[in-house]
Amino acid sequence: MQPSSTAATITTGQRGRILAYQASGQGSVSVAGIQHAFDVATHWRSDVAPAINAVVDVGFDDAGSLATVSAVATQQLAQEEMAGAAKLARDKGQQLWGKAVSALGIKVLATLGVLIAGAFVFNTLGIRLFASVSRTYWQLLGLSADSLENFARDGGGGFTSAQFFFLTAIAACCATMASSQPKAALGKCAPLLFVVVHSSLLLIKIKGAVSEAGNAMGGIMGSRAARMAEQMASEMLGQVWQGLSFGIGFYLVLAASIVLAAYGVGEYKRKSVC
Repeated sequence: MQPSSTAATITTGQRGRILAYQASGQGSVSVAGIQHAFDVATHWRSDVAPAINAVVDVGFDDAGSLATVSAVATQQLAQEEMAGAAKLARDKGQQLWGKAVSALGIKVLATLGVLIAGAFVFNTLGIRLFASVSRTYWQLLGLSADSLENFARDGGGGFTSAQFFFLTAIAACCATMASSQPKAALGKCAPLLFVVVHSSLLLIKIKGAVSEAGNAMGGIMGSRAARMAEQMASEMLGQVWQGLSFGIGFYLVLAASIVLAAYGVGEYKRKSVC
């Protein structure tokens, strides 16, 4: 290949990959699927020797002939890959957001944002029993109410089934993104259903834990003091309720769940009529 004139304008910025290179200085570079022969003495513009499979920056003159071949630094390649990955993630995020806005609407998305913020950011429950602690709704889902001490002090360990079902309930709100069936809109009722079921089970567990504590005291005091033990259990249950206080997270989760359910039922009715 003839060397380009020094007066010719050289366009660079096209990436290629070295396919072959010989000790004589002759090699081949591929640019956009097209192979071009190069010579180290004529075309190579880097301080390091060419290497097979190395990514290079290729320049062409006005006539379209190969003019320069330069090695691309590994750090620059890494930065470009990161920039490409970030751009891809941004584009995918914009596409997903556009699809979510089209399928769900801004009001539903905003309500979901309130639900998530209320569950993960704000305190939902204050507990003043053995110690004074505050829990977010997400942390509350990871607590064990099998005993009063565990409920008051347990910081939660690992990922629980309650947390899994809560995330599933949130995902169910987006069912209309995958299905146009009217019943898919009822997925927005899932968070409210979960909150009601989980709260009911939690209250039952707390009441059961208090009863077990009272029964244990009755066993220690003897059968004659069973009535006294029952009264003590009732008083303990009252103290437990007094020791619980709801935070803003509780009201945000509850309100957002109710609003989402209302949106879901309304959407289901509209689609069913149509």
